[in-house]
Amino acid sequence: MATTFNINEFRTALKNGGVRPNQFAVQISFPTIVNAADLLRTSSFLVNIAELPGVSIGTVPIYYRGRELKLPGDKSFAPFTCTILNDTGFSLRAGIEKWMNYIESNITKNGYTDPGAYLGAITVTQLDRSGNALRSYFMAGAYPNDIGAVGLDFSANDQLSSFQVAFQYQYFEVFTGDPFVSTPETRIFSLPA
Repeated sequence: MATTFNINEFRTALKNGGVRPNQFAVQISFPTIVNAADLLRTSSFLVNIAELPGVSIGTVPIYYRGRELKLPGDKSFAPFTCTILNDTGFSLRAGIEKWMNYIESNITKNGYTDPGAYLGAITVTQLDRSGNALRSYFMAGAYPNDIGAVGLDFSANDQLSSFQVAFQYQYFEVFTGDPFVSTPETRIFSLPA
């Protein structure tokens, strides 16, 4: 079937002008041991590159007389990575370094053993052009497992200092709108803990 070009039908299919990749907010909920509740708001301003989380289902191959039958395997969640702008107080970097140090000390190699003490959460919300929440991903049981170096360069004019962080998490839940003000009806689906 041939499809004819019709700009009006295309515009209608692209509801409300589409979603813009530069309209988002990230909120990093630090665990209470870090004592950084004020950084929740800060993260929504200083995380300037992020992604909606990815998920994949593995494949279990079963062989029968030379043929391969593919069955779904286990679900795994890709790490969440983001880029954070540095402020002059290094507030988010200091909070994440402190978080990682509580998981394993730089000096003694000791750390908290109770996951309830060191796990946090991350919420990524896709916004519309008016700043309204369209879709939110709540990543439960998160912790930073990689904090990138901060590049220093005499020729890096007209730039702000930034660094990357990768977080692991247990699972995510998806909401329409803002999960902090959402009702159970707005939950799109929930993955078991």
